[in-house]
Amino acid sequence: MQSLIGRIDMEHSETVAILTIDQLVESTGRLLAMSRVVGEVLKLLDNSNSTQVAIANCLAKDPALVVMLLRLANSPAFAAARHVDSVERALTILGREQVRRLIIAGAITRASDRLPTQHLIPLETFWRHSAYCAVIARLLAEADGRTKSLSSTVFLGGLLHDLGHLVLFSHNPDESERAFLSCLTAPAMISPEAAETAELGFNHAELGGALAEHWGLPTVLCAILQFHHAPLSAPPEHQLAVSLVHLANTGAHLAELDSRDWDDAPPVDPPVWAFTQLQPQVLLDVLEAAQYQVLAVEALRDPS
Repeated sequence: MQSLIGRIDMEHSETVAILTIDQLVESTGRLLAMSRVVGEVLKLLDNSNSTQVAIANCLAKDPALVVMLLRLANSPAFAAARHVDSVERALTILGREQVRRLIIAGAITRASDRLPTQHLIPLETFWRHSAYCAVIARLLAEADGRTKSLSSTVFLGGLLHDLGHLVLFSHNPDESERAFLSCLTAPAMISPEAAETAELGFNHAELGGALAEHWGLPTVLCAILQFHHAPLSAPPEHQLAVSLVHLANTGAHLAELDSRDWDDAPPVDPPVWAFTQLQPQVLLDVLEAAQYQVLAVEALRDPS
């Protein structure tokens, strides 16, 4: 990882300390640390001898997280034939591993409100993009029988895929803004990720992957966060899931703008179409359905 960089901002004649990726992971890991209740619940979930009642009773100490868990369990990505109305029922229908993922995702999204205030992107805008990406990734997975089993995984991956962006905006806002502006002025010459690397020595996707690993997220979610802009660089066993989120990220930008013009969104890595065996029209076709569902997903962050 990069060593601490002291940079001179010639315009303002002051030294700006840029946090390294290791320092950001450490500081953000503390800031967004899982609550004591979440830690206790995760230990119980990992213990095959623990009962569903014990897990539910422990989770009940954090009612807001219970509400978020149940909302996620009843969201389009996880909705079962019957309504999930209790933690015990979620455990029975979804299984411990899925509940573990939902609790971690819920805890992280809720904790994002503790990040330092930043002006580059409102939290509502950030999470709307994330919600679109989650819904579109799920719809793409369900469009093909080969990938249907990935629907819940890519839903969570889409929800968390840009977490590194949010952390960069909060902790290194000046450098993030310069990177953003530099790729806007010459989008054909430099990608946002390359611009971030030029400014910081790493990019938001690498930071997101490092954070996911720090929190002990499943390896497939770590891969989604780290490689969603370069899906075929991911470990082979995760390339399909990462590719679906990569496509969904492009679709999310189009859906937010209510556009169907590919020039309005980050480009799809061309080999991804052949790898996923999906046609571009399939992505465009799911955008309308996503626009009907995104409000429900956005509401997952509000436990009231």
